[in-house]
Amino acid sequence: MAPKTTPSKTIPFAIAITALATALVVGSYYHFTTMSQLQGQVKSLEGELSVAKAQAVDPAAIQEIVDNLKQLPEDVIPAAPDNWIYGSSSARYTLIEMTDTECPYCRDHFPLLKALIESSAGQINAAILHVPALGEASRRQALAIECAGEQGGSDAAWKYTQTVFDKTGGNGKGVSESLVSLATELGLDGKRFAACTDSKQAIERVTGDLDQAIKLGIQQTPSTLLLDNQTGMSMVLQGANASHEGILKAIASISKAGGAK
Repeated sequence: MAPKTTPSKTIPFAIAITALATALVVGSYYHFTTMSQLQGQVKSLEGELSVAKAQAVDPAAIQEIVDNLKQLPEDVIPAAPDNWIYGSSSARYTLIEMTDTECPYCRDHFPLLKALIESSAGQINAAILHVPALGEASRRQALAIECAGEQGGSDAAWKYTQTVFDKTGGNGKGVSESLVSLATELGLDGKRFAACTDSKQAIERVTGDLDQAIKLGIQQTPSTLLLDNQTGMSMVLQGANASHEGILKAIASISKAGGAK
């Protein structure tokens, strides 16, 4: 579906995890979730795809999505889906924020991420990758963020994410208002938004994000995947390593390693 407003900026890259580091240290920003829980969320999203299939929405394409989830070898890292970009599209470094809007630690981490972008003089941008591990509220909010972006581009996706963080009770409690009403408060078309949240396209994007997080071996939210768009090098940061200082140290490290190639 082509948005009527300015479309989101995307980053078509394949994620390459280098030998630099995969930081698994548990720190102040910590929410642990097991692989089995993440796999369970994939199953739930597969169920939503089955509903879409029952409604005769392009069943061949739906089946392909589900088959790909099951057939991908565990050691293959899939290409990143399109993500909503905050900051300059030409930034050298991208921080992919692997987040769950029901995770209180993700809520604390979100403004930190935005502050880094805003103080980077265009050198750092960020993207959202959904890891909806805290139940139905997480999944529905992830779909809603995708639909805010579908209609209003990256700006709307990030504003909607912040709104959900501000209003949710966290830990699976969700928001007291309807997700559609949050969209209309941001000036989005409510009917179009509601239709999008049940669409194959939105489900596909969230399922793709979650599957990617599983392939990366993510054990915590929030986690940050740092990408050097100039060299193609990358680093996964989890726990205390995804702090303000940790991210800046990682950027310095990955920049130095890239320059030594």
